[in-house]
Amino acid sequence: MIGELIGSRYKVVNVLASGGFGHTYIAEDTQRPGNPRCVLKHLTFSSNDPAVLQQVRRLFQAEAETLERLGRHDRIPRLLAYFEENHRFYLVQEFIEGHPLSEELVKGVRLFEDEVIPLLEDVLGILEFVHAQGVVHRDIKPANLIRRRQDSKLVLIDFGAVKTLGNTIVEATGNTSLSMPVYTSGYAASEQCMGRPRFSSDLYSLGIVGIQALTGLHPSQMPTDYQTSELIWRDQAQVSDELADVLDKMTRYHFADRYQSASEVLEALRDVISKAPTLVSRIDFSGEFSSSSPTVLASKTAAQFLEGSQLLQSRPVSTQVTPATRNRKSLTRIGLALLGTLAIAALVKELSTPRIFPPVETGTADSTTATTASDRISVGENLLNQWQSSLEKQAGIDAIAAGNYSQAIASLEKARQQDPGDPETLIYLNNARIGTATSYEIAVVIPVNSPSLAQGMEILRGVAQAQDEINWVGGINNMPLKVAIADDNGQPETAKQMAELLARDPQVLGVVGHGSSNTSIEAAKVYQDRQLVMVAPVSSAVPLSDVGNFIFRTMVTDNQTAKALKDYMLARLNKRKVTIFHNPNDSYSKSLTREFRNALDYSGVQGVTVVDEIDLSRPDFDAEESVNQAIAQQAEVLMLVPNADVMDRAIRVIENNNRRLPVLAGDIMYNFKVPKIAKEKAVGMVVAVPVDPTGLPFLQQASALWKQEHLVTWRTVLAYDATKVLLAAVAQDPSRIGIQRILSQPNFSTSGAEGPISFQAKGNRQNQPAYITVAPLGQKGEKEYTFVPLR
Repeated sequence: MIGELIGSRYKVVNVLASGGFGHTYIAEDTQRPGNPRCVLKHLTFSSNDPAVLQQVRRLFQAEAETLERLGRHDRIPRLLAYFEENHRFYLVQEFIEGHPLSEELVKGVRLFEDEVIPLLEDVLGILEFVHAQGVVHRDIKPANLIRRRQDSKLVLIDFGAVKTLGNTIVEATGNTSLSMPVYTSGYAASEQCMGRPRFSSDLYSLGIVGIQALTGLHPSQMPTDYQTSELIWRDQAQVSDELADVLDKMTRYHFADRYQSASEVLEALRDVISKAPTLVSRIDFSGEFSSSSPTVLASKTAAQFLEGSQLLQSRPVSTQVTPATRNRKSLTRIGLALLGTLAIAALVKELSTPRIFPPVETGTADSTTATTASDRISVGENLLNQWQSSLEKQAGIDAIAAGNYSQAIASLEKARQQDPGDPETLIYLNNARIGTATSYEIAVVIPVNSPSLAQGMEILRGVAQAQDEINWVGGINNMPLKVAIADDNGQPETAKQMAELLARDPQVLGVVGHGSSNTSIEAAKVYQDRQLVMVAPVSSAVPLSDVGNFIFRTMVTDNQTAKALKDYMLARLNKRKVTIFHNPNDSYSKSLTREFRNALDYSGVQGVTVVDEIDLSRPDFDAEESVNQAIAQQAEVLMLVPNADVMDRAIRVIENNNRRLPVLAGDIMYNFKVPKIAKEKAVGMVVAVPVDPTGLPFLQQASALWKQEHLVTWRTVLAYDATKVLLAAVAQDPSRIGIQRILSQPNFSTSGAEGPISFQAKGNRQNQPAYITVAPLGQKGEKEYTFVPLR
């Protein structure tokens, strides 16, 4: 593609981003003097249907007209052209020279309130204009805010035209494999993740950016109140109550509790400013002193500035000189200048000097760095979870890579104190304590750089806890346990690569993984061929049982879950007719749906009928219409079998059903979002889960280890059990063939989180699912709801 001439005019010189159905390039306009650079967005799809083509053409023009209108604002890239060539659609936008705000928001380094307020004001001013045009941006994040080199102003980029058009193509063609979310996890509000963005969704995202700037934490590191889902962050920042109140209201979990317009937030920020002691009038960071500029207020007294400069000098910061650290040095100089008799003059002079940033060329899309397969495996020398990072954690990792284990231990112990819920830190800490000593080694494979990161961390906590316990009591036969972490990105092909690499490493005696049925099934084929035992903690798909005798699982099978749900429907509910909501494109959903059907067919009960199967992944899926259809067809029960990609649609089914019909569900629906979003409409739904950690001694031990009970889920329990299984086998025969032989013995048994663990002939666990339901938690303002064991 590099060097290609598009539209007989735009010469591609660099690739900014590529994926799905959209590609973004830096191009030169060969028909303008000097061949200035621009950003070329290319939308491609495959359809021979003239009706589809005409629909896409019409929507493409409408999107282009919207971008043309938005580009009239000085802080939004102008649309220079749009055209169609060989059924390919192109947008040409202004190239913004500068650097993304993500380069200023350095992890572990906190901005001052005086820096965050102008940042918020800057972006809110743009959003006022955008929302006035009836447009929701839907992807406010640091990478989409470019600090323009010429004047240091923030420019808002990437309105997601390619994504929204692409999803329209998905709806028109039915090719759901191409669909992509028009938001970034961590910055997106709950209603936006469910496909219902509002103007306040943009305000939520900007509020998250403001909190990130004040705390130095990535959104994924910000803890939430388990009962209310509200962010807990004030203890991580030096911030006034007034500004903290504004940010809290911007980021309320429910959209009705937030500010409803950018103007409201700006007004609230003006109140914050009015309550702060001021030395001078407003000062524009671009370098021009002004009494009316809305960009920043110098709102600290001389003593406060001095205090700030001392804090800055004592803070741990990266040795790399970044725009963010330059800004902090500038503020430090301000504080020192205020000591003199010409304090105000010195302040004005300091701030009137334009900020100087390194000449970084960037366009209007995120840049990505290719990661080799081997970089996805680490015993401590690489950081895999980029979203749970700190200076201390990185220092520990660097020390492991350098072979300085005493320094690694000291740094990682500090990192663990800062973030006790991070399992990667604990595993690396235990590995560092082993150092160069002889040890046994196992691996755990999870999705890290994927939307399933949270589930991956749940699995990792179970493995980390088992490693921590065994090493504190002296190891396995006096030999410590080392754990390697591998990231399969939640992708089957990557999972196969990880399996190949681990199988070639003779140090790895067994594997706990992977994070889904899709990845587990693909990787299991490799482990079986290479004769390396895999113990799957979360895969329930029945086909995994047929891969071979090196594959085991601590998860119950879909056959067992389906039978439990069938029994509840027929015996407890005394119902016979059911409509199933599922995703036929997913291994888990397809497997559980098939097993549930089989369980009903062989129940021997007269009148049992699956009234309908409704595809949650269909582009034209309508929850209200689907529920009404099920009721019209005389269904007596709704059965929910989504996968993670369509869970939000399953929640909409619960909301629209509004307790008219009983609801049953597979374990995937054991997710805090269900009671938080559906609230009283979810009360009484019954979920069959592999294990209910409530009341187990394990839950108390795990909560003490991770400092937060809600971090411990059924995935944590089953990953802990999977690790315990491997440890029991290693204790008897520390070889790959020996481990398989031990686990295959009919009398094998070892203790797990909830009791003995043993396996059936095909490596399936002998266990029965538990029932849980949604119930009111109590009265606190409005009622809250949660999962409780079904008695």
